[in-house]
Amino acid sequence: MKQNIVVTIIVIICLSCAALKERVAIRECKFFLESVRPYDFTFSNLKLDFDIKVENPNSIDAVLDKLVYTFYANNTDVFSGTTGKTVSIPARKSVQFTTTITLDYAKIGQALAEAMKLGSAAYRISARAYVNTILGELSYPVNIELN
Repeated sequence: MKQNIVVTIIVIICLSCAALKERVAIRECKFFLESVRPYDFTFSNLKLDFDIKVENPNSIDAVLDKLVYTFYANNTDVFSGTTGKTVSIPARKSVQFTTTITLDYAKIGQALAEAMKLGSAAYRISARAYVNTILGELSYPVNIELN
C-alpha cells in the first residue's frame, strides 16, 4: 500500500516537471513581425492586424500565455497591445499568430513629425512574454525583430 502511494507521488512529480519544462521553454523562442494589415478606419483611429511568428528551437513544446508589447518609432511610443489568446508552439517548429490593435492617429502624428525632423525613422518592438506554470507566472523581456 505504501509502495503504491510512493510510486504515485513519483509519477505526479515527474509529470509536473515535464509540464513545467514545456511552459518554461518559451524563454528561448524567437519572435518576428511578419506582416501588418490596416482596416476599420474611423476619424480618430484605425485597427491593425499584426502577424507575429514564433520559432521554438527547443526539443519540447512551448506555451505562450500572452505577449504584452509596445511599438516605438524613433523612441516614440506609437502603440501598445496584448495578445489575446494562448499560443502553443511545437518543438523545433514555428507558429504564426495574429494580434489586433487600435491605433490612435494622434500618436502616429507625433511619430511622423519626429521622423520628418530627423530625416529618418528607427523602429523597434519591446515586449514582455508571460508564461504560466504550476509554480506561478513567469515573465521576461523580448525584442521582436522586424522582417
